[in-house]
Amino acid sequence: MKLEKQVCSLELAKKLKELGVKQESLWFYNSKTMKLQRGFSAHTSNKGMTWSISAFTVAELGEMLPSGYYSIREGSVWECWLRNGTQKVEASTEADARAKMLIYLLENNLLNEEG
Repeated sequence: MKLEKQVCSLELAKKLKELGVKQESLWFYNSKTMKLQRGFSAHTSNKGMTWSISAFTVAELGEMLPSGYYSIREGSVWECWLRNGTQKVEASTEADARAKMLIYLLENNLLNEEG
């Protein structure tokens, strides 16, 4: 399986960073090249500062979600559900579905209430 299917997309990674999710992950998007790389880098060069954006894996996102959340594939679409079945998000990869659910919880201040 390609790495890009095992980590959340750059767009969702940026949103998670904006929402204050701690940037600790095995994989990162380089902020200059936007390519996936292993390990974190923050360095200054003559072209300016380069920061990395966490590209969270399916497992890392699963650890961030409170217990009772689940993801399931329905055909070519991945769904991630709240444990009470009142909210679902969809994406083309499981990592993106989990990232979208985490974003939903953070934006609606539900992470502490649910967990």
